[in-house]
Amino acid sequence: MPSVKVRFAPSPTGFLHIGSARTALFNWLFARHEQGQFFLRIEDTDKERSKKEFLDEILESLKWLGLDWDGEPVFQSARTAFYRQTAEKLIGKNLAYPEENAVRFRMPKTGKVAFQDLLHGQIEFDLTQHISLAEDLVIFKSDGSPTYNFAVVCDDADMGITHVIRGDDHISNTPKQLPLYEALGFRPPVFCHIPLILGEDRSRMSKRHGATAIREYQEAGCLSEALVNYLSLLGWSPGNNQEIIGRDELIQKFELRRVLKTGAVFNKEKLEWLNGQYVRKLAIPDLTDKLVPYLEKRGYAVSDRAWLERLVLLFQERIFSLAQFPDLAQFFFEDKITYNDEAAKEFLKDGRLAKAFESYAALLEGLGDFNTKTIEEKSRTLMKDLGMSGKEFIHPCRVAVTGRSVSPGFFETVSLLGKEKAVERLRQAAQFVQKKRAEGGI
Repeated sequence: MPSVKVRFAPSPTGFLHIGSARTALFNWLFARHEQGQFFLRIEDTDKERSKKEFLDEILESLKWLGLDWDGEPVFQSARTAFYRQTAEKLIGKNLAYPEENAVRFRMPKTGKVAFQDLLHGQIEFDLTQHISLAEDLVIFKSDGSPTYNFAVVCDDADMGITHVIRGDDHISNTPKQLPLYEALGFRPPVFCHIPLILGEDRSRMSKRHGATAIREYQEAGCLSEALVNYLSLLGWSPGNNQEIIGRDELIQKFELRRVLKTGAVFNKEKLEWLNGQYVRKLAIPDLTDKLVPYLEKRGYAVSDRAWLERLVLLFQERIFSLAQFPDLAQFFFEDKITYNDEAAKEFLKDGRLAKAFESYAALLEGLGDFNTKTIEEKSRTLMKDLGMSGKEFIHPCRVAVTGRSVSPGFFETVSLLGKEKAVERLRQAAQFVQKKRAEGGI
């Protein structure tokens, strides 16, 4: 059996779509599993719609996903002479003919066009029932460019492609392409038409379902390893309930026979969960490196690396996307905070709090060692002196220093905020409580 050769052939008429990326991934995994070759072909014959910005984005997205290709990309726009020569051969054999400025291929008029699909089995098209398939096929347009079906056949044959793995929306193109292979004396590749990715309403995934371009997931803080893992499970199964599968293991386990026949539903919550699992696995220095650009974009200071890594460690179990982090950690970077309305109503209404906040501010201000252990020990002593339980004391103090009812560990939070910021916020909270009580309550 010849060495496996597959290709991914995007058109640079838009950004790399999540469905196209999944197709590229399946081709890449199959090639790497079979120790074959994965080629990149750019189908850019549409001169009006093909844009360099889209090409650059497609290449960058593939690199970000880690889908490396063999050799240099092949550009259809540079192969017009080759397509023209191939069309002339068909004309010379009376298998094609000029029509005005176009060229048409003589399609068979009777019988069946059949092929064995790796996923769907035997697929047949009866030409007497599919009359449109019997119409002679335009292979060169009047503007001098080859049509999609003709260029694909020429390129796949010329590149020695052994397997064509593509979306099942291309099944209808196959009976147009097979007669061309036969007429040109080429052996057709093995076809495997994989199911499309569906939105949660089970219709074909589109922009109305949310983000569709790979760049959008990258910008939203998705890790490439997590997205590759997730895309691999959209329409493929390793044969068990395993959900977290690294790249090397995917290559080892990937087999086309395990691709599912039915469309896979894209679940944003599942991707978010999976991304969180990969965030947890990152070493703190690596995770910090990935988070810094998101903090800098917000204008937050990142010069104190040791402090920043402590902060990242504090939040690591809570992060589900990198872009989420600046909002989660906002109260560490902003000088002023505002209290969440619900948190203030629930936790800043106890009449003892003004005194408690002032006492706590004085305690923290007087600490020599401002570390988590010392802060917790002294804080618990103060709670007893004030006659307050942990719940009565810590929850209001959390709102006082963060503005929120939910945060990482309270004493770690106070330690990382620093003495000056924590003391200032506690005193502001004491004033807030006094003012609200004077006005008749929160």
